[in-house]
Amino acid sequence: MEAGFAQQLLEYSPDAILLVAQDGAISFLNAAAERLFGYPRAQLLGADHSMLLAEASREEFHGVLAGLAKAASPGSPSAGSPFAGSGRRADGTELPVEITCSLVPAAAGAVDAGTSVALSIRGAAARNPGAGSAGRTLSGDFARRRTSGAAGASLSGGPAAAAPAAFAEHDDELKAGSLRDPLTALPNGPLFNERLTAALRRPDPVDILLLNLDDFKHLNDVLGRSAADELLVEVASRLRNCVRPHDTVARLGGDEFAVLLTECLNADAVAKRIAESLYAPLRVGGSMVRPGVSMGLASKSGQTLDGAELLRQADAAMTAAKAAGKNNWMRFRPEMLNTAAHKADGDSGLRRAVELGQISVHYQPVVSPGIGSVVQFEAFARWERHGRLVPPNQFLPVAEQSGLIREIGDEVLRRACAEIRPWLAGDPAYSVAVNVSGLQFQHRDFAADVLAIAASTGVDPRQLTLELTESVFFDASSDVLGQLRQLRGAGVRIAMDDFGTGYSTLGRLQELPLDMVKIDRSFVAMIKTGQEQLPFFATMISAAHALGLKVTAEGIETPAQAKYLMDRGCDSLQGYLFAKPAPASHLAGTMESALNALDKVDAAR
Repeated sequence: MEAGFAQQLLEYSPDAILLVAQDGAISFLNAAAERLFGYPRAQLLGADHSMLLAEASREEFHGVLAGLAKAASPGSPSAGSPFAGSGRRADGTELPVEITCSLVPAAAGAVDAGTSVALSIRGAAARNPGAGSAGRTLSGDFARRRTSGAAGASLSGGPAAAAPAAFAEHDDELKAGSLRDPLTALPNGPLFNERLTAALRRPDPVDILLLNLDDFKHLNDVLGRSAADELLVEVASRLRNCVRPHDTVARLGGDEFAVLLTECLNADAVAKRIAESLYAPLRVGGSMVRPGVSMGLASKSGQTLDGAELLRQADAAMTAAKAAGKNNWMRFRPEMLNTAAHKADGDSGLRRAVELGQISVHYQPVVSPGIGSVVQFEAFARWERHGRLVPPNQFLPVAEQSGLIREIGDEVLRRACAEIRPWLAGDPAYSVAVNVSGLQFQHRDFAADVLAIAASTGVDPRQLTLELTESVFFDASSDVLGQLRQLRGAGVRIAMDDFGTGYSTLGRLQELPLDMVKIDRSFVAMIKTGQEQLPFFATMISAAHALGLKVTAEGIETPAQAKYLMDRGCDSLQGYLFAKPAPASHLAGTMESALNALDKVDAAR
């Protein structure tokens, strides 16, 4: 069989196929694997395979691999029997899968290649039409201005393959399983939110209880992971026994559970019953423990807007219960949203989000009127908490105060490079921009870390832009300029964000290691009709150009603003007029939106 045809068979296989190297890194995957797990190929290649397995399945999977290696005769491939497990998608949801493993020895003559493992995976996500969106790749041609009115993006892997016939009869069961927590069999976050939304549409009373186990991390460290999982299973069982059959008990992740009560006449009594039941001692891992909980209760009212608001209220009440001494429950009161305890809980909640990989990245296009193209995407950190997106201006200050900003910054940079790389490959002039906090420069190895991330994700440093606010450039207490020069020497471009709002002058710009400036949105907002006399725009743009700097204006919301800045020679434009920040799976749509808006502005000139 020809090698090219064999490659096609692998690529178009209806089952997800991966090759895992000896060190656990994924060295090959096909289109079905992208669709199943919702990751773009670029993000998975080189990543550790464990990111695709639910925690509860990792130990079992490694046991299967160990048994496979032991049973195989030296120098010959060996296949194991299929076994059931739980995978984890890019959005954090888990799904039941069937995995078949086979050892693949190194090719003759290969040096230090070691033995790899081929995985064939079947699961419910193969039927989800939206699962493949994150695997979409964008050709360079799509980003260019359209001249014929038609444009498209190529889907890696071609048309979605049909699900294996052997699984057809189990479709409903698999679909239901993807909405269940594999450890406790409770509904997971998406199913809980779905039921909460449905309950709020009805006129009946709705109450939710949000609870965390007290000191669970300490218990996990002392008891060990296996015993900690046993504890979570017992907590789930006790919670189910405290409510009626039609109520919902869900595990949202880690040690966080939620209870949805509908048509309940006395939610306070249920909360009390749960607190007493969970505090009763039990034996796990050979030790006797009392799993105390901190719990918040919130009830639907005339002012309840949606499920996210009710969860926010329950979260505030849970935080107040923790502050009151733990192993306690409290009902929500409006003043709880403004307490120091609730604000401090943002630290621990954000820390859990970082540990669980719940910080995601959204992207906003930057357009160049001169060439009629999207030339850059700016990456923005996003945190989804209890089913709602927390605004960056709320959690990033918490990250800086708590010391988490370096971990979050590294994660955003790593994800941005991996997720945008297929688009970057279309043209060396394309770039991805990432915001950097001044606190990140307090680490002397920051520049080296940036270059290492670019190298590990296969991104050319010349296609990476770091954006910093004015104040960072003049921080005398850190070696900012030295690290910036090191980065620029490697090809990384540096942009001054929010230009004009600080204390730098045009004269000082020539002293700085800069490639571009971004005009702050507060200046752009001064443009109402496009007929204003605002000479400082022309001054800033022409002076920056004289220094060899490119100029981008951000916060563009109207065609009048775009036209005004285009007429004054602004190099690039960014704002809601073109597209709002969106996940990587929506890049094709945001690019098309940006180009349509640019066409309309051009037509009106």
